[in-house]
Amino acid sequence: MGEAYKIQCLVPDLPSPQDIGPFLEEMHSARWYSNFGPLNKRFEFEIENFVPVIDGANKNTAVSFSSATTALEAVLSVLELAEGARVLVPTLTFPATATAVLNAGFTPVFCDVDPDHWDLSPALARKALSQTAVDAVMPVAVYGKPVDVRAWDEFSAETGLPVVVDAAAALGQQVAGKHVHLAFSLHATKPFSVGEGGLLLTPDTGVAERARSWSNFGFAGPGGVISRVGTNAKMGEFYAATGLAQLARWSTIKSRRARVLAMYKSALTKLDNEIQTQGAGDEFIPATFVINTGGRAKMVADRMAESGIHTRFWYLPPLYEHPALVSLAAGLDIDACFPETEKLKNSLIGLPFHSFLTQEEVNLVCSSLAEAL
Repeated sequence: MGEAYKIQCLVPDLPSPQDIGPFLEEMHSARWYSNFGPLNKRFEFEIENFVPVIDGANKNTAVSFSSATTALEAVLSVLELAEGARVLVPTLTFPATATAVLNAGFTPVFCDVDPDHWDLSPALARKALSQTAVDAVMPVAVYGKPVDVRAWDEFSAETGLPVVVDAAAALGQQVAGKHVHLAFSLHATKPFSVGEGGLLLTPDTGVAERARSWSNFGFAGPGGVISRVGTNAKMGEFYAATGLAQLARWSTIKSRRARVLAMYKSALTKLDNEIQTQGAGDEFIPATFVINTGGRAKMVADRMAESGIHTRFWYLPPLYEHPALVSLAAGLDIDACFPETEKLKNSLIGLPFHSFLTQEEVNLVCSSLAEAL
């Protein structure tokens, strides 16, 4: 975020030192700073109650991590997938979705996204299954839009395939289910943030136990003996303290973001025929406010920059255009395999969206957008 911009694209909304202070006092008194301390355990317990479940589902188990990426790597590593397993992932997502699969020792298989919701849907996954073999599916809560957990539960039950949702930016809006595993990010750029960290929510207590062991080098039980090859991906007490303070602030944060979204919806009414929003009509508060400009994203970005407005091309380029991942799409006809992603890659742009935007700033963003279009 450069100082040249008078309206920033994203500004974190984290607890104040005063908010976190009482928890840090507890930490200091206990002299416990990492390795599943009392604040960490309390934060996981509170998260289990914070994330609602669909009807008929039991409360999921929460496991904290150093990041959402390590949470994804953990669950993939302990699901006991076959060697060389293939994991279906959407083409429009943050690179860590694919690199987590690679780091777990498996192969990402790219799938196109829905033209309206910009995500990997169960329908698209079923279509992919009719054309190629995969061993697991990793849908993404794109731009913080919650996935349909009930539909993915049904998909998992029907196909027998594990479903791991990269729900990085959807904590606070995403519900949990009966079969799917959810990974959340707590990075500073996310609506619910502790600065850095991640969470796994799983309905399978065995998966939770193995994932926790994986995050602690693979230790299980007393004696300092590892039962599997793991890594050090634990969440420290400082971040758990911030998480507990953030839980107390969540209703305020959500209200602020809802206010900004309402301002945008009102100001953008005159541009309904010029832009498309994600899942138009769906009730959710995005993590990043991305619009479809119909191929004019670069032009909009240039016009915004002239007005001192910061924009971002979130989740772009598509996975298959990253130099580190391009080999995974080798030999594919990109236009034929990923037609929707090809349309979206020059169309999507993220506008400023955070808790602290004013009506005046939103009006300036929307007027600059109107001029560009």
